[in-house]
Formats: sequence, C-alpha cells, structure tokens
Amino acid sequence: MSKFLSAVMALACALSVLSSPAVHAAEATLAGFAFAGDFKTAPARFPYSFKVFEKLKAAGAGNNLSAQVISRSQGISNPALELRPASSLVNLKNSDQALMAVLVLTDEIVSSENYGSYYKTFVNLRGNLLIFDYKAQAVIRTYPLSTVIFDATPSAPSEARLQSFVETQLAGQDGQSLISLFTKRLATAELPKEGTKSLQVKKVEVSPEALAQFPAPLRKDPKAAATLMADAYASILSARTGVPLLPNSIGAVGGVMMMRLENGDDFKLKVAEGDYLFDLKLNGFVKKKTDETNVGIAYVYGVYSSLRFYEPSLGTEFINTDIKNGESSVVPATQVSADDFPAYSDAINGLYKKFTPFLIEGAQTDQKWLVAAASAKDIKSQVETARDILRKCK
Repeated sequence: MSKFLSAVMALACALSVLSSPAVHAAEATLAGFAFAGDFKTAPARFPYSFKVFEKLKAAGAGNNLSAQVISRSQGISNPALELRPASSLVNLKNSDQALMAVLVLTDEIVSSENYGSYYKTFVNLRGNLLIFDYKAQAVIRTYPLSTVIFDATPSAPSEARLQSFVETQLAGQDGQSLISLFTKRLATAELPKEGTKSLQVKKVEVSPEALAQFPAPLRKDPKAAATLMADAYASILSARTGVPLLPNSIGAVGGVMMMRLENGDDFKLKVAEGDYLFDLKLNGFVKKKTDETNVGIAYVYGVYSSLRFYEPSLGTEFINTDIKNGESSVVPATQVSADDFPAYSDAINGLYKKFTPFLIEGAQTDQKWLVAAASAKDIKSQVETARDILRKCK
C-alpha cells in the first residue's frame, strides 16, 4: 500500500510540474541606436558622432549604427529577456509588444590642448542601455555606459584623427566602444521585479578649484563637468554591482526625456525620480612629488570628494562622508610640460572603483583603505546599510 501511495504521489508531483505555467523571459525588441534630446540639435551637440552616424548611414542599411547594434547583439542569451528580431520593429505599433531596448548616446566631449611640446587629446562618449515601454512611453531600466581615450601628439591632431577616435569609441570592435559595452550589458540586463526600488545620481557639484584642472570645454561649462562626474560614477557603480540607475543626464527635462531612433521615430519618455539618490561633490585635486630620478618624476595625484546616499522622501541618510583617493604616476624626465587631467581622472575613477566593492555582498575589500579614505567614523556601518539598500534595487 505504501509503495502504491508513493507511486501515486510521485506521479501527482510530476503532473504538477508539467502542468505548472513556465516562467517566460520578457520579450524586447532591439531598436538599435538613438541620439538623446531633440534630434534637430544633435549635429551641434554631437558634432563628431553625428558625422559617424551620417557616414555609416550613407554606406547602406546594413552598416548604419542601428544595424551594427542589432547585428552585434545577435546570439546574446539572457534568461530575463527574449530579444526579438529587428524586423519586428516595423510592426511594433500594431503588436502587443511594448518593451524596446536601445543604445542612447547622451554626451560627447572632444578636447585637444597644447601643453608646450605636445598636444593632449581627451575624447569621452557616454550613453545608456535604455529599456523602455513603447506604449506607456516610460523608461523601465537604464544601464549607464562610458568610454574614454587620452592621446598625445607632437602636433595638433587633424580633424580626421579626432573623427577616427570618435568612430572607434562609438562602433569599434575592441570591446571598449559604446556598442561593445552595450552588448555586454545587454547579456546581463534585468527588468525590475515588483517592489524593486530605483537609484539615481541626483546632484553633482564641482568646485571652482577642481574645475580649473578640467579640459577647456568642461572649464567653460560647469554643468557639463558635473554631468561627466555623474556619468563616471553611475557607469562604474552599475557595471560593478549590476544595479541599474535611472537617467541623470540624457536630455530629461521636467521628468521627460526626448530621443529619436534611426528609423525616424521620436519619443518623449517619462522619467521618474529615483527612490534612492546619490549626491556627489568634487572638492579638489592635489599633486605631490614622491620621487625623482634621471628617468622621471613620480607623483601621487589625489582627489578629494564627498558622497551622500539617501532616501529623499523621508530624508534618511545611508552614507554621508568626505572621501579621498590617490593614484601614482611617473612623468618622463624628457617631458617638458604635463597635462595633469588624465592623472586626476585616474584618481577619480580609482576612487569609484575602490569604493564600489564595499557595496557588493561578499566582495573582497580593503577595510584599511576605506577607514583611511573616508572621513565618517562609522563608515563601515554606513556601507553595510547601503549594501542592504542596493539589494532592493536589482
């Protein structure tokens, strides 16, 4: 009798599993590439990227930026997303499919300055993997992306050289272009579950002393410098923790962001404020010589910053501290003059990369560095609390 009952129970269990509804990945259509903001002003806001856009578009439908985003995303296996073929985009308006995934270019900075015996070039492109609801016209998830090139030449770089830098950063195959970063992030992207909270970099301030060390285009535009800081932090935080962040600088004005797909479709998407917010402040830089030989001079380039992580509705703070970081760099003795911004940029990124692991459960962290770098006496308990909060945002 017991054997019979056991067999019946086993059969019932098997039938139950077979009859249970399968958990399906959400369908999402790959929409390709888009410029953030009003498309009419894109040539002025993205002068080099727009030329790449036009060049590839003129080369034929299979070569444009959208086609490259879609073709290089083929074969991606993501258990959370079932990526629909590009052809489904044509009939999207008449279908039940609502989710679309797109690479949105949000900012372009190209700067070349003379430093005595050479010219230093700084190129930075920033964007987002944006997943939005077509029918609700609302942002669902964003993963920030950023790529940087520093270059030095004895003479001023030609327009062709600058153009090639931007094209490489936008569509290169080296793994560090925006399209490459997009495909990597797409493989692990997730949709928010019910009750999932959202993150956002809300406010960034760059002191006049720190701003003086930035490239010329950023010195003239403090807002652009602040945006660069926000995107740098968001990109590193998202990449290392896997946590998405709401847009902080992709043309959102009054809770609405604009963009145009390469097929000509314009969108005005609703962007909500994050449930949890980050405020950043760049207080200043420091450069200290540590050694000098016939070969070169060793310096430590330091950055002084402030970080606040909080819940705006209740005014609850999870992290509130000043924090600093230093990175070593050797300047060759033959170098007549030096541009310090690349080293300061390394110090900023180093700060974010060293601090972010403390927000990841189980990550290997340097507790001595944290205690020395942060001004808050209770910084260990602060990051533990923040770690718990970030779990709610995945």
